[in-house]
Amino acid sequence: MKNLYPRKDREAFPIKTTFVVAIMMAIIFAPVAQSIAQELSRVVTGTVISAVDKQPIPGVAVMIKGTSVGTTTDIDGNYSINIPTVGATLTYSFIGFNRREVQVTNQNTQDLELQEDLQDLGEVVVIGYGTVKKSDLTGSVVSVRDKDLTAIPVTNALEVMQGKVPGLDLTRASGQAGAGMNFNIRGNRSLNAGNQPLVLVDGIIYGSTLDVNPNDIASIEVLKDAASTAIYGTLGANGVILITTKRGAEGKSKISVNSYYGISDLGGYAEIMTGPQWVDLRRESRRTVGEWNSPADDVNIFNPAQLDNFRNGIYTDWAREVLQTGSQQNHQVGISGGDSKFAYYFSLEYFNEKGLMANDELDRYSGRFTIDYRIQENLKLSTNIMYTIRDHDRRRDPLNQANKMSPLGAPFDAEGNVVTFPVGDASTLNPLVDEIPGNYVDNEMNKRFFGNISLDWTISPSLAFTSRLGLDNTSSRRGLFSATNTIEVGPNGQSLARITNFTNSRITFENFGTYTRNVENHEFQVLMGSSIWANRDEENFAEGRDLLSSTMLFHNLGATQNAVRIGSELVETSIASFFTRFNYKLFDKYLFTGVLRADGSSVLAPGNKWGFFPSAAVSWLAKEEGFLRNVEAVSELKFRMSYGISGNSAVSPYQTLGGLSKSTYAFDRGANEVAAFGFYPSLISAPTLSWETTASANFGIDFGFFNNRITGNLDIYQQNTSDLLMQRALPTTSGFASSWDNVGKTRNTGIELLLSTINIDRPTGIGWSTDFTFGANREEIRELVTGDRDLANGWFVGYPISSFYDYEKIGIWQTNEADQAAVNQQSPGEIRVRDQDGNGIITPEDRTILGSEVPNFTLGVNNRVSYRDFELNFFVFARVGQTIISEAAGSFKIDGLENGPMVDYWTPENPTNAYPRPDAGTSRASTRYYSTLQYVDGSFLKLRDVTLAYNLPNQFASRLAVSRLRVYATAKNYFVLSNMGPYDPERGGNLSFPMTRQLVFGVNIDL
Repeated sequence: MKNLYPRKDREAFPIKTTFVVAIMMAIIFAPVAQSIAQELSRVVTGTVISAVDKQPIPGVAVMIKGTSVGTTTDIDGNYSINIPTVGATLTYSFIGFNRREVQVTNQNTQDLELQEDLQDLGEVVVIGYGTVKKSDLTGSVVSVRDKDLTAIPVTNALEVMQGKVPGLDLTRASGQAGAGMNFNIRGNRSLNAGNQPLVLVDGIIYGSTLDVNPNDIASIEVLKDAASTAIYGTLGANGVILITTKRGAEGKSKISVNSYYGISDLGGYAEIMTGPQWVDLRRESRRTVGEWNSPADDVNIFNPAQLDNFRNGIYTDWAREVLQTGSQQNHQVGISGGDSKFAYYFSLEYFNEKGLMANDELDRYSGRFTIDYRIQENLKLSTNIMYTIRDHDRRRDPLNQANKMSPLGAPFDAEGNVVTFPVGDASTLNPLVDEIPGNYVDNEMNKRFFGNISLDWTISPSLAFTSRLGLDNTSSRRGLFSATNTIEVGPNGQSLARITNFTNSRITFENFGTYTRNVENHEFQVLMGSSIWANRDEENFAEGRDLLSSTMLFHNLGATQNAVRIGSELVETSIASFFTRFNYKLFDKYLFTGVLRADGSSVLAPGNKWGFFPSAAVSWLAKEEGFLRNVEAVSELKFRMSYGISGNSAVSPYQTLGGLSKSTYAFDRGANEVAAFGFYPSLISAPTLSWETTASANFGIDFGFFNNRITGNLDIYQQNTSDLLMQRALPTTSGFASSWDNVGKTRNTGIELLLSTINIDRPTGIGWSTDFTFGANREEIRELVTGDRDLANGWFVGYPISSFYDYEKIGIWQTNEADQAAVNQQSPGEIRVRDQDGNGIITPEDRTILGSEVPNFTLGVNNRVSYRDFELNFFVFARVGQTIISEAAGSFKIDGLENGPMVDYWTPENPTNAYPRPDAGTSRASTRYYSTLQYVDGSFLKLRDVTLAYNLPNQFASRLAVSRLRVYATAKNYFVLSNMGPYDPERGGNLSFPMTRQLVFGVNIDL
């Protein structure tokens, strides 16, 4: 029972108290501001374009010289900035262009062109609660810009970062429609608490199910080390992904249209035995026990229907009957514009994905609206509102049924109707039964409002204050109906109807101010702020069996007649935070950043709710030193070093309070007895539960050579996590199985490389550039409460958290090894494992670590080739060294009762070392060392994406009244190289919802 004591936990952080503190901070800032404020006279706006192709340049840093006050140009090259009454000089800088300074006198508009210069690295990067020039970064941050975000069509915008951000290990969860992503930054740190990075959209927590259209995103920043994540405290303990969306700007209205359609098919799947192959397996399993000697004995091992089908050549590949062709399409339109007082951006999107199975489909409708309104010259009100509807039909995976049932049957009768029991018995259902209309419905309807409103007050050129309120409200209804003779219910089972309603409400309220000051060769910036985060989850469900009419689906649960169940829960959590950041720059080459954040989490024990997390970073711009300034071969050279401590409180609420669970009691009063209900203590309280902490050290080098034709960065890091939030086992005499405690340690060490090269850049229009990423992380447990191993959880000191501990298979006992096999009470044809300790006898002590889910390294290579108006992009991604549990390898049906993947099994005539001899006298559960078959090297290399695009020349586009027209075709996941045959190891070894490959055609139009 998760919610027996919700009020105590909730009141641990009265929202009223933290709200008052935030307001008081705003009041404190005001008199300080007034004492140093300078009168502002006007707003200067303009557009920055390239002097070469006259195209707008997004992301240009526009700064007031001598201060740290500035802004950046939007996607259309537009900007707007407040300047003081006294004449000011604006500086314009951007990577690849010469820096320019322009003195502003009486004009309100300042347009200009920038000349290309590959020696400039002035790109602006989004960081926590602000932006900074890339050259001024002290932390480990990687940016992905809008051109890369829209280079390939994806369901989830996070997917475009696969292989492009070193240190980010990201894979798609499955091939199901709307499938999520599995990802972490620099490994897993916690054993039982959360390890997922923080994902924010425009500064507000969003979550990993990213429904934001990539065409609406301006940039994604990945913050990896403590120096860059510490400003988010406990929320950023596992890394931070910042997503910045596009906004409107002054100028005429602009319209963009982006659309694509793609066909999906099976990307790779295990080979399942055909009818004749399964017959051979079944015969061999019976031959082993003396029940089959020739085809004349088939009548003893097959039922009449299966035998008749086999003799008539009737057999079915059930998985291929289930799997079909899917599709994916996306259509988006965006409109932006504005004037000096008002700017807007509006977009609408429709997304549809059909999976490889019937009734596996996602429809997503979303709209986004942003407004920037300048109330006064120094006061701006901004809003960002998104509304998303997800209509998701889910399919209960039928492939387990399809892969194990006998292939000796036909899926349809002569009239084309699905045959419910196709293989001659009343217990084996056709995997297509869920596709019969009205038989099975599992629909989730999700509606989400996500938005924020912020007030930006430029008190003076040196002092700015922002107040921001974020709202995230989700309502979800998931309904399930499964008729009799469906996979969910089973053969002749009672129909099932269920409905679950879920609501989530999350509020973020933040206030922060930034003060900057430049004194000769010294630049200072101080950030101070507070944050309140409160979350409320409410859920209720009801279900019953034997529905009166299938037409009611899940809309009338009162018509269920048996096994009625109801339940509900409420979970409330909150976090209050105060933070400050100090930046100092000396002589434009020595940088220091210090961060201190105090977090209070409601889920921890009283007296331990508050944690204080500092970090510090230094950086040296070596290129600015005299001995390198005139060295033309070195365009950029910077050294970074950081150290910090972060906390993690990602455990379920109310764990510190203990809890009760419901139990049923009987008093032996005869057949008419009514069950009695009671409660028993099921969770022991943890009154000392406190923060899990991670100390992180990072050393980095940023470099550029030969006019930045070669650029990149190298990072080396180590993260030590202690006081792990872990459920430790308790002795049975305590009456509890486990309790939460702060015990254990882990460590992550690694190296990351990002390298970009401009290979060819000719005036004739030929271009070729390459991006290379490499990341290697060593994850290991350093300390456990139970010594060097915890067998119950599979944890071992010195090894990654997800490690596999088992016997090591070295082959199959052969006929000439019968005497050796007999020592271990085995026979030829059985699995042979390694005697690790060499004592001649296989005992549990011979088990060893066979591998881990953690890869040795990941790498990505992205090539961009262009010739005049043509573009060719191809991206190769590899994940190497991980061990996975293969469902196909581990589901060999040794007894021959069911079908399964095709394997090379041992027989006297085929003395292989791959799989044991089929044996009808045993089963998987009773076969010694059977589990050793499932461990497989999951390394793979794939040609992730290939895109060919054509940009219509401007002279022809203008005739069509468009400023840009681009058409493209993309092939995704078409080539995979691994040791697993046609199977795509990115799926992780599962046979359900296999990975897809896609062929996509799209168009981008700007009006």
